[in-house]
Amino acid sequence: FLYQFFCGFSQQTLYDTAYLTLYNISFTSLPILLYSLMEQHVSIDALRREPSLYRDIAKNALLRWRVFIYWTLLGVFDALVFFFGAYFMFENTTVTSNGQIFGNWTFGTLVFTVMVFTVTLKLALDTHYWTWINHFVIWGSLLFYVVFSLLWGGIIWPFLSYQRMYYVFIQMLSSGPAWLVIILLVTVSLLPDVLKKVLCRQLWPSATERIQTKSQCLSVEQSTIFMLSQTSSSLSF
Repeated sequence: FLYQFFCGFSQQTLYDTAYLTLYNISFTSLPILLYSLMEQHVSIDALRREPSLYRDIAKNALLRWRVFIYWTLLGVFDALVFFFGAYFMFENTTVTSNGQIFGNWTFGTLVFTVMVFTVTLKLALDTHYWTWINHFVIWGSLLFYVVFSLLWGGIIWPFLSYQRMYYVFIQMLSSGPAWLVIILLVTVSLLPDVLKKVLCRQLWPSATERIQTKSQCLSVEQSTIFMLSQTSSSLSF
């Protein structure tokens, strides 16, 4: 949407067709699917002990207008950060070692890379119940995106009549400023999520968050007691 203001509404796409097709199919689908199936904000035993926790989700509390507006504004903020952060880097700036500037497809690939990493890391920040499957799917999705981009742009595929993405991703990764922009934009995009998570948990914690904090403190205390008991047993021998 934002790109159309800079290309004269010519319907020129910012992203490659393969990226648009695979975004919801391969790059970001498995992490959110696994999250919906396996995420546990609190344990089953805690839910049995504290039935009042269901008040946090009663009457569609997570689908109220305040929550909807928050996520909408956050999406607008991320879109502005993705696009204009990359745009200002590309404007009148040489970003390769030979003094050349990136083209349209490199610009779109950089924005798309920031978007994929940000969306996946946002989900990782919101994940409370970690298992090896979560780690495999979340970090594996990011690895799959990088490997796919390297193969899609690094090989001349005989079944394609033309390849507009040939060597684009590799050229982008060869630029130091591109790496810096990716890291900065992802960090800025995740900053509101981190601040909200920290401030709300400290100042206005929900019943679920209070139980999570209590469970974490109890787990740390039990681990400390176990380590001390093991140490005392070894010293007694």
